[in-house]
Amino acid sequence: MGKLTGKVAFVTGGTSGIGEFTAKAFSENGAKVIVAGRDEEDGTRIVKEIEGKGGQALFVKLDITEKEDIKQSVQKTVNTFGTIDILVNGAGIHDSYDTVLDTDEESYDQLMAINVKGPFLMTKEILPILLEKGKGTVINIGSQATFVAGPGGSAYVTSKHAIEGFTKQLAYDFGKKGIKANLIAPGFIETPMTEGIEDDRLKDIPAQRAGKPEEVAALAVFLASDESDYIQGTSIKVDGGWTIGR
Repeated sequence: MGKLTGKVAFVTGGTSGIGEFTAKAFSENGAKVIVAGRDEEDGTRIVKEIEGKGGQALFVKLDITEKEDIKQSVQKTVNTFGTIDILVNGAGIHDSYDTVLDTDEESYDQLMAINVKGPFLMTKEILPILLEKGKGTVINIGSQATFVAGPGGSAYVTSKHAIEGFTKQLAYDFGKKGIKANLIAPGFIETPMTEGIEDDRLKDIPAQRAGKPEEVAALAVFLASDESDYIQGTSIKVDGGWTIGR
């Protein structure tokens, strides 16, 4: 019996990086998994890998900025697996460290639509299912930029600060109704999003290395399990200690 046996988990941004490893870790712990994202090729690959190990998974092509996409993907999930127990809002984009002067309005709106409004829309669609059950988990993915300036530009840092506030408010509003909301704040993790970023920053990390997506996924499993039911509205850093020296 895995920690998530009998649960259904919906993972946005599930076709690469932390999302991919989280989806696989959930499956290894007994959950049925929805791999949601825009990359159909990788999404299909991940589902086949999960099924090849005896798990159950479903790929849904999803643009989290589109309400109709969200509605259809949630309905497809319920039609296939009957319910949803866990939502991981993992989809996100970076802004290349642009300052407010370098950020055009279109780029700002796109980043906010994916990093902030997307989790809002996803949660709004899935939350009634969790509330009807009287129990459910929402895990939002933040960043070092949730706490400090520097790990991104003006729009990215703003978005990751915002998602922490959203997480706290979810726990405040719905914790008493059985909904557990928490945030994972990864640091410098080996994913496609961090490719091309100078390794010079590793010298400022007490752990002296980049993190592995498996390490973030392991925390996600714990936060999605019943073992963490007394953890509410919390932001947990997985950054090798980088932010303690900031």
